[in-house]
Order: sequence, then C-alpha cells, then structure tokens
Amino acid sequence: MTTGDLEGLDDIMGELGDVDEEDGEDADMASLFVDAASADAAKASSDAVEVPHPPPNDVPRGATVAVAGGATAMGQQLLRQLFASDNGWKLRALVAKPGEDIGSLAALGVEAASAGNGVALKVALEDASALIIISSAAGGKGGIENEQVKALVAAIPDTMRRVVFLSSHGVERTDQLPFSLQNAWGGPLDKLRASEQEVVLRAMNRLPSYSVVRVGNLLEAAGGAEIVRAELQPGDALQGDLSMSAASAVLVQSLVRSESVNASFSAAPLGASKQVLVAPSAPDDEHYDDQFVKLVGPEVFRRALTGTYTSTALLEWLREFALRFVQPGSGLTTPIELDELDGRGVVLRFVQKNPSAGYAKFDEQETDDQKWAKAKASTKQSKATPDGALHLIAEVEPFARIRVRRAEMGPDVVVKAMSEATILEALDKAVGTLEKRGR
Repeated sequence: MTTGDLEGLDDIMGELGDVDEEDGEDADMASLFVDAASADAAKASSDAVEVPHPPPNDVPRGATVAVAGGATAMGQQLLRQLFASDNGWKLRALVAKPGEDIGSLAALGVEAASAGNGVALKVALEDASALIIISSAAGGKGGIENEQVKALVAAIPDTMRRVVFLSSHGVERTDQLPFSLQNAWGGPLDKLRASEQEVVLRAMNRLPSYSVVRVGNLLEAAGGAEIVRAELQPGDALQGDLSMSAASAVLVQSLVRSESVNASFSAAPLGASKQVLVAPSAPDDEHYDDQFVKLVGPEVFRRALTGTYTSTALLEWLREFALRFVQPGSGLTTPIELDELDGRGVVLRFVQKNPSAGYAKFDEQETDDQKWAKAKASTKQSKATPDGALHLIAEVEPFARIRVRRAEMGPDVVVKAMSEATILEALDKAVGTLEKRGR
C-alpha cells in the first residue's frame, strides 16, 4: 500500500456531517448495548459482604466435569466429546433417579449421579470443578427446566471453577421476529433469560467464572463426518440451526479458554455472520482461536481486506483515520484521547468532558508521525477521567483485516453508543474506500 492509499479520508469523514453536541450519551440507547445480566450481577457483587476469594477458573486434568441434562441427545453427544477431548477429566452425568441407565456412556467411564433432590444435588456437585447445564430450551426433553435452575444453582459449591449454561437464541431479541412470536405465549424466552441471570448472579457473587452459550435448533448428525466448527458472536447476535457436534465443540472449548470467562455469546453454523473465516484446512483450534477472540472486549467490528498489506502500512492508515476524531466536526458527542496499542493499532479513549480541552491543529508541512505525536499530546487532558475505550487493531494474520473491540470497561462505564456508532460507520466507509483505491 502506498501513500496514495491513505488519501481520501477527508472526503469520507466529510460525508458523515456534523452531529449536534449533547450533554451526554443517550442513556436509553446505551442500555441496549449493555448485558442486563452482567449489570445486575455486578450490582449484586458490589452489595455482597465478605465474599471469599474465588478458586482459579481453569479446569485441570483429573478434575470432575458434571453435565446437568446429560440424558438428552445433546448431553450424550457432549459427554462423548468431553471424553474424546483428551483433557483427562472425570465425567459425571446428573440423572433424575438413582441407578438410571446412561447407556453406552458408562463404557467410557461416565459416572451417573442422582440429582433428584437438593441433598442429592449437593452430593453430586460437591467435588466437581465444572458444571455444564443443558437447558430444556436448547436440549429438549430431559434438559433442565427453568423451574429447576434455581435449585441447581443453589447446590453449586463455592469451590466450583466454571459454570456453563446452554441457552437459546432470542433471549435478548424478544422484540424482533421470529423471536417475538416464540415469546408471545407464556414468555418462554423471558423465563429463559431469567434462568441465565440465576446462573450469572451465582457465579458473579461466589464463583470465578461463568459462560452463557446461546444456540438455535440442535441437529443430530445424519451420517458422514461430524461438523465441529461454529461461528461465534458476543451477546445474542446470530441465528440458525447447529449440529450437536458443533455445539458440543463450543462447550468443550468454553471450559478451557480464558476468553469465555464471564462471557455471554451465541453460536451458529458457519456462514451465519457472513464474515471471512480461517481456511477450512486450518486446525480446529486455529478456527476457534479466531472465533473466541471476538469475546475479548467484546469485539464490535471486524472486516477482512482484499489485497496485500503490511502491518506497518495498516497501522499508518489507522493512525490517519483516528486523527479525524480530534478535529472539529468529528461528530462525536464524547471527547477522546489518542494512544498507541503496542504497535498493533490505536486506542480511542473516551474521557469525561473537560471544557478546557482543545482540538489538535496541524501544520501542512508536518509528517504523519509528527501529526500523530501532536494529536496524542493535545488530547491528553489534565485530570480527565477515562470512561471506556475502543481498540482499533490492524492485523495481517490469519489475513489482512481491521478489528475493533471495547476496552477499559469498568463496572460503572456506560457504552458510548452514539459516538461508537459514528466511529464504526466512518471506519466501515473508510475501509471500503481503502479497498477501492488499492485495486
């Protein structure tokens, strides 16, 4: 990419127009971007008294992994894939009655444990390091009903390291089709959302981690090779039927990855997001490396680039793009500071408004590096309070692309919905222009 590739950003930014300044972000709009369960959980956590230090969130070899809903077809598929994962875990299927047959799973060393009442539940879970709960909404008959979740969660010991809840698409989209129709009679998605919150609140108060995985209809394999790859997105953003083998692979990955700690996300078949994926020939772990990284932040933008780029050229382009947001008419309702991101991108850090802050003024004779240094210095506001950030990341592996993730999101930080939308819209247009000029 040449210097000419960096031109044209003035025209792009000019198309955005000016946005009237406001005293603050629209709270109602911002609330749409905040996970209600996490917000409730954070409040509950802050209200708790003398919460003990939680155990580590890894699930070591030799640890016991319990599956509630293990008698479902989904539960049996999951237990087989947990056994095949070679993580050295002891596996336990929670069953309704003592002595209930678990079929061929017994030959794999899976233990059946009665969970018919509160006492039995506590015994079944007392030495478990991880628990995967398969809801009836996701796993069908034999899965954990919403009415059973509270008792199950209450039986979780404080020594538990991870809890994973398998839920369904649509719990955060009950105002959209087709989920509004699903929720119309009796509010099943609202009840399922409440079950998710039971799990999250228990984990946030006393446990080191939780994961909520949302899926569509689960399909059994119809012969041939099992599909074990799925696409992931933070929150409740995908839809589509998924094979049980792919859903099981996501659950297994959720037990061993740091990115899934305290995360709620959706899984769907390949192609659901229309994003470029790693090559089919790449190892499954490489595929899931690329999918689970979306949960860090979380990620709010991803776009692959056609053509060949160097990391240096993309970083230079990102800097040029970021400079436009410290100029008059940027369209942002929240001021920002600029910073480096370890040579991989730039930081747009939101700060609480400071009336004395000014815009950067550039001399046409200055180099790009000089402009960047001046912009960083001019936006460093004395005693300004950081209030969340966006990381704009340039990557050339596994292919050239631009990603954006949220960062510095403390418990009291509200998503800057309007400013974030302005930045992402501008970035999408700028990337499109970059690709056209590079052809």
